[in-house]
Amino acid sequence: MSHPTHTSTSTHSTNPTHTIGPNHSHKNTIEQFANAVNGNHLDNLDKYLDSNVQKTVDSKAVYNNLKEAHDYYTKEHTNNKSAQWKIIHTDDKNDEKGNTYQARLTYDNKTYNITYTFSSAGKIQRIDANQDTTNIPK
Repeated sequence: MSHPTHTSTSTHSTNPTHTIGPNHSHKNTIEQFANAVNGNHLDNLDKYLDSNVQKTVDSKAVYNNLKEAHDYYTKEHTNNKSAQWKIIHTDDKNDEKGNTYQARLTYDNKTYNITYTFSSAGKIQRIDANQDTTNIPK
């Protein structure tokens, strides 16, 4: 599936042509969410996460709403201040509805394959993460 492109020299001087479409904004939301968590800006999670957001890691529930997400990331930051969520790869091959986005992230020396599902309002509604044990970073 191809998306239309447009030229934008004022915002993207190093890469003047870029893709527009639903996946472009999903990627931005994921990046901004990771930056907020890394910077411990947890009072702003509602900008990125749906109020009923759910996260699983290896099919185990981690949190089931915004408050639990806030508590989870507060605990993660307290217990491991130096660890950072880092996006290492994104996959632009999303489903036709454009409500999912796939990415690979590293955190605390582990790599995760993650599928984000977005609400119609453009907020992250579900995060399904699976640890990748085949390609462990050194």
